[in-house]
Amino acid sequence: MLTHAMIAAATLSTCTLPQGDLDDPHTWGNYFLDKYAAERAEAMTIEPASTPPLAQPRTVLMITGVTIPAVWFDPIKARLERDGFHTVVYEPPALLSGDLFTNADKLAEVIAGIEAQTGETKIDILAECTGGLIARHYIEALGGDQHVSRLVTFISPQHGLPKAAEASAFVTWDAVQDLTPGSAFLETVNHAALPSTVPVTSIYSCTDEYIQPYLTSFIPGAKNIDLCDGTFVGHFQFFYDREIYKIMHAELTAPLPGDPAPTTTPTPPTDPVDPNDPATTETGAGGCASTHGSHGAGVFAFVAIALARRRRARR
Repeated sequence: MLTHAMIAAATLSTCTLPQGDLDDPHTWGNYFLDKYAAERAEAMTIEPASTPPLAQPRTVLMITGVTIPAVWFDPIKARLERDGFHTVVYEPPALLSGDLFTNADKLAEVIAGIEAQTGETKIDILAECTGGLIARHYIEALGGDQHVSRLVTFISPQHGLPKAAEASAFVTWDAVQDLTPGSAFLETVNHAALPSTVPVTSIYSCTDEYIQPYLTSFIPGAKNIDLCDGTFVGHFQFFYDREIYKIMHAELTAPLPGDPAPTTTPTPPTDPVDPNDPATTETGAGGCASTHGSHGAGVFAFVAIALARRRRARR
């Protein structure tokens, strides 16, 4: 694994800090949206489906991570709808920069609202980065195993990020504390048992620029899919890569033994909105970071850069 100094040295020549308040998660969210605008636009050219659509539509809830705006999910959302899913994108308040225990409680409220709207008793979840952590806590400790059929996470630091401790010198987000290895939140999540009734999948890349060490995404007892065949797979690439989408789709459509066939067609849901957060529109904010595609993790990478600059200045 590269040291923080090596990461900074490798990126100083190509990376610039975003303009604005660095303690505002929307500053980071907007920065990476602009940085990857071309990739996101190209990904919205939707190819024909490679599999038949679902015979019975059902809801999949997509959850963004720290500093990741909901709009990042647009390419995945469009393909899921093409393939027969009803979709909901949940961008947590303040781009998931707040306390993760609290955000897991809010997730429970969002899912209860979806079920009330659609008439479904269970939904699927596809969660990016830190969104995967609050979803895991929900199914482990908050009764979510009774409301979730499948949980699929991607580029999700399930055991935390060592760089989070350094990031706390630059941002005051509670989520950064919770993502620091050894935090109460991470200890709670990783000492709880996965529910036997909910298949859990974690998809990650060995070459992710920010989620390192990459085995932080490994969930004991889950199905772990590593994209480690020697080809570079970047962090943001997960949002727009058509082949990676096929892996996500396969996990979301894997049969559940013993599940009865649904008898009614659920009403299509709408995306939740937090009335107290002015940034809960799809252009708002949200997740982890990467030089080729990430966000919250992007904060941690820029922290390494800033630290390196400070050290140079002190010499």
